[in-house]
Amino acid sequence: MKTISIQVSDKHHSLLTRIAAADHRRLSDFNYLIFGNGLDMFFCERSVHVKKEAYEYTKEEKKQQAINKKVEKSTSRSGWEEKGWEHVSDYLYNYDKEDGEKDFVTKLANEIEELAYKEKT
Repeated sequence: MKTISIQVSDKHHSLLTRIAAADHRRLSDFNYLIFGNGLDMFFCERSVHVKKEAYEYTKEEKKQQAINKKVEKSTSRSGWEEKGWEHVSDYLYNYDKEDGEKDFVTKLANEIEELAYKEKT
């Protein structure tokens, strides 16, 4: 795991600690919740797209990429779709997909928030 930290004044630290306590939380857990929730809210009406890493392609996308390579080598561009070629995006986008899957920012935000509820070891 990596650490993300920000510098705040003593006054801000004190106030954030008291807010967390008022919500019956430790400051560290509160930070996960605020960071995750804030990330989701920040991008709820602002678009963002980021290039996918190799591990972020689904099995279906990897399978389609292999099909696409074969089709691209064997057929002229005008006949690709007829041979099974389908576009595979190289980017993650922050809007919900047609199949109901949540956008990557919301998924990331939810995963960060879940860290607040995990048992600390």
